[in-house]
Amino acid sequence: MKPTTLLIILVLVSQVQQSCRSRQQATAQTADSTSREASSETVSTPVITGHLAELGLTPDSDWRGINLGDDFTKVKATEKGEPFESDAKHTGYTVELTNLESADVLYYQTDKRVSAIDVDLFLNSRQSVTALQKELSAYFSSRYGVSKPMAGGTGWTGKKGETVRLKDVSKGKDFGLTIKIAPTQGAITASSK
Repeated sequence: MKPTTLLIILVLVSQVQQSCRSRQQATAQTADSTSREASSETVSTPVITGHLAELGLTPDSDWRGINLGDDFTKVKATEKGEPFESDAKHTGYTVELTNLESADVLYYQTDKRVSAIDVDLFLNSRQSVTALQKELSAYFSSRYGVSKPMAGGTGWTGKKGETVRLKDVSKGKDFGLTIKIAPTQGAITASSK
């Protein structure tokens, strides 16, 4: 055999071996990342950006710094929105958003504790609804886990027994979303009467 032919054969064998090693390493890395993903929890710390930051959401509260079960006086101390109604059972605030969009938030109380939170988001377009619904779904999924269909919308159930429901309520040229946060056994709110 000529030395040139022998050299070409050695180079080809070397390349084949290198390809096999690379493929084995890639397979091992894929298996490692798959097992890490499967073992990690479905709940993580939500990332607060864009519309979520504008809404005042936090990674450690049900809505705008308020959790179900908090003392009802915390609502008045924490909520920065404009109050629009209040009675013995609930207090409502309006939050102005960009592009002339807004949110009405109703905090309900039972025994001087926050018992439910209802949010009505008034939006300008189908695109706003779609974008905000996507951001809120990701936020709630990272906070409460996997979503499931629920009463005409999407729902999540938290570890503390709270249920969150997100629903598109757009009709014609009126665009919006509603969010209901309540104990799983269900609190009585104006919208459920």
